Parts: sequence; C-alpha cells; structure tokens
Amino acid sequence: MDGVSRSPLDRPLVSPNAHAESSRAAEVDHAQRREQNRQEIQHHLHTLFDAYRKPTTLPPDASAQDHADVTEHNQKIDELVAARAKVLADNDEDLASVRETMDKAKNLDKWTTSASSLVAGIPFAAVAVAQHLKPSLLTAPAQMLASSPLARAAIESAIAGAQAGIADQASTAFQKEMNEDSLFLKVPSEKLHDVMVQALEKKEPNLARKAADGATTIQTFNMRNVVRNSVDVGMAAKRQGELSPQQLAQATSQAASVKTSFTAVGGLAAGVGTGHWTRSKEESQGLRGEALLFARKDANPKDNLEDETDWLDTYRAAKDAGWKSMASNGMSRVGNATLGSLSNTLEGARSVLTGGSVLTNGVALSGGFGLTGLAQKGLSDLVSDPLAKAAVDNATNLVGSGMTFTAYGASAAAGQTLADKGQEWLDKDNHAAPKAAGRQAIESTRNVANQALASTRNGANQALGATAEGLRNLRDATSSALASGRQALNTAAAMAGAIDTDAIMRGQVNELRQRHRQQPNGGDDMA
Repeated sequence: MDGVSRSPLDRPLVSPNAHAESSRAAEVDHAQRREQNRQEIQHHLHTLFDAYRKPTTLPPDASAQDHADVTEHNQKIDELVAARAKVLADNDEDLASVRETMDKAKNLDKWTTSASSLVAGIPFAAVAVAQHLKPSLLTAPAQMLASSPLARAAIESAIAGAQAGIADQASTAFQKEMNEDSLFLKVPSEKLHDVMVQALEKKEPNLARKAADGATTIQTFNMRNVVRNSVDVGMAAKRQGELSPQQLAQATSQAASVKTSFTAVGGLAAGVGTGHWTRSKEESQGLRGEALLFARKDANPKDNLEDETDWLDTYRAAKDAGWKSMASNGMSRVGNATLGSLSNTLEGARSVLTGGSVLTNGVALSGGFGLTGLAQKGLSDLVSDPLAKAAVDNATNLVGSGMTFTAYGASAAAGQTLADKGQEWLDKDNHAAPKAAGRQAIESTRNVANQALASTRNGANQALGATAEGLRNLRDATSSALASGRQALNTAAAMAGAIDTDAIMRGQVNELRQRHRQQPNGGDDMA
C-alpha cells in the first residue's frame, strides 16, 4: 500500500511449533489450575464433612473391631470427598464457585421452608375463619352434649381444637407430597450414602430433646397470642362508656372479626416462624447442611463414586436456579400434589385415628383447648366489669393456650419418633418374643385356673359327700326314733286297752247315790 514491496524475508519469522507449544502451555496451565482447584475444593469439603466423621479417640476398653469400624467409616467419607472434589474440578468449578453455589442453595432452602410452612398453616387458618363465620360449628355440638354454660364453653373450645387438628392431619399427606425432597441441603435418608445415614443416626436427637425442641419452636404461636389478646383487651377498653345497644353490638362484632383475623393471618406468620426456627435447630444439629448435598447417591448404584451424577445434577440445579425457576418448580409440585389430592386426603383422613394423631390432636390440642375454655369461662364469670372480664378472659387464654401449644409441639415431635421406633421394632420382628411370652403367660394362667377349678371341684365333691353322709345318718336316726316312738305308743295303747272303764263309771255312780241318801230332806240343799 505504501508502494514498497516486502519480500518474505522481511516478514517476522514464526516457529511452526509455536502454536503447539502455546497450546501445550495452556493445557499445562489449565491442568495446574484444575489440580489446584481440586485440592482447594477437597480441603473445603473435608471441613464440611468433619462433623460426620467418627472420633478417632476411643475409650481404653474399645475393641479392635471398634477401631476398625472408625477407620472404615472415616475412610469412606474421605473417598466420597475426594471423588466429589475431582468431579467438581473436572467441571471447571473452583472454590469460589462452590461457596457461591452453596450460599445460594442455603438461601433457596430458606424461601422453600417459608413457602412450605405457610402452606402447612393454611388448614388452621381456614378452620378459624370457618368457625367465625359459622359459630354453629361449635355451638350446636356443645348444646347437644351439655346444658351447663361452663360445660358448653369447655366443649366448644375442645371441638375448636379438634376441628383444627383434624383439618391439619387430613392435609398432611398432601403437604408431604408437595414438599418431598424439595430442599437442597436436607436429603431423605434413602437418597444418601450409607456412611452418611449412619452419621446422621448418631446426630438424631433423643426423644426428650425432640420433645423439648418441638415445645420450643411452637412458641411463635404464643407470641401471636400475646399480640392478639393485647389488641382484644384494647378494643374492649374502647367499648367502655356510653354506647347504644346497636353501637355495642357493632363494636363487639368488630372485635370478634379482628380477633379471628389475628388468629388466621397471625397463625400463618407463626407457622413460618416455627419452620425457620426448626430449620435453624436442624442446621445446628447437623441434620441439614452442605455436606448432605454432596452425600447424595445415585438411584441406580455405581461402582465408582466418580461416575455418580445425581448429586451433580442437584448441584447444577442450585447453581442455575433463579426465583422464576424455583417458583415454576413449586407450582409444578403443587400441581402434582393436587392431582393426587384424593388419595392424599384419604391417606391423611386414615391417619387421623392413628396413635400419634390421637395423642397430638386429640389429647394435647383438643384436650388443652377444652381445659382452657373451661378456665376462661369459670374465671371471667367471677368478675362483672366488662374491661376486667376481657382482661381475665384473654390472660387465661394466653396461659392456657401457651401450655396447650407447648404440649402440642412436644407430642408432635416425640410422637413421630415413637411411631418410627415402633415401626422399626415391628419390621425387625421383635414382636415375636413378646407374643411368645404372652402365649406362655396365657398358658400358665390357664393351667393355674384349671388346677384351681379342679381343687374347687374336689373340695365341693368332698363337701357334698360329707353332707350326703350326714343326711343319711340323720335319716337313720330319725327313722330309729320314729320306730321307738311308734313302739312306745303301741305299748301305751295296749295298756290303756286293758282298763275296765265301765267298772270305773259304775263305781262313780254308786258313790253319788250314796251321798244323796245321806243328806236330810231330800234335795232341799239345792234351793
């Protein structure tokens, strides 16, 4: 272009192998970065899994098998960590991207927990609104069962609790399908490697701890009651003063509507709070966390851990998930659960009469509210001032419902564990021994009863024999006495037959005649 012709010799010389060397250098650099990423990721995962290892310090009396079990357990976790770190590095993940993805998964789980907790509270809220709109749902059964105002108050409160509990129980199956495996950092045990299942079993709280946790996390409902009851007392204060009957009725109706709104909407908020409190406790106990995502196993088992893909799919889902995709997934879950709503509802209805449901909803919830209603009516009737009556009523409700929700949360948490333990016990056929013992006890009882009956029968036979013998002796003695009596009578009769009665009579007549002749003037002495 400048009019100067350049010869090939004037051009810069480039080695034919330059591009190949540059490519090899890039490959080496990439391999080095990937290896560095692998090491960093492995170290990070190692830290995450530390909580699920078995302690290497054992008691002095630990056996060789105990030490071998610890070594085997920890080795399996090391193998899992190494395989996951290698796959992540091979997919161009580094420590920063892994941390970012896990933070995202944690936040998404928080929102999922909020949504599922909100859905779980809907049955309670719906029942509260229905009872407000249709008071006959409570008053009609109470009037049929009792005539005393005090008894009716208790029955109405008990029925209110029972209706809420039954509605919640009947919808549990629906909620379970909708929420099944919906979290990134909490995984069902059947989808985890055995080594992690064993580690989680060690972390599972005991029955007392579960009951305490359940009783604690349910206190969000009592917080709602503090606000609701305080507002109700405040509205009762506004009804003081000169009000016409119409104004008083309107104010009373408005207060009932506000109280119901607080019960329903506040209950939904309290349910969300309980869900997050429960999630926080599970995180602190190690029952949910980042390690569980990496501990997922394939539905179709693989011989090589590096060939597993289910966990990687979950990781990518968390990495790529956005709010829109999460909402879409949530709506899909709702749709799937709705399609199976009939069978789910029937399953939930069947579970209403199970032992755990009766304990939780029947005894704790319904019974607790029944006693609360009884105490409210009894104590509020002791005062006449409307404001004082409202204060006593709400204070009693606050204390009674606080105790009720505490018992409800404890029994709900502990009841599930009891049910699981019972099912596990039955699955292992441990009931065979108690059955055999029961049969042995019944057999022993039957033998003792038979021996007792035989002894009684023998004794009765001996007694009857002795009685019969005595009767026979009495009969013989009576017969002998009668024979002797007859003989004596016969002898007496014979002796009496030998007396000449005519001679006796003749002698008496002659004696009378002789006396008559000896008297003067004939019979003048008779005048």
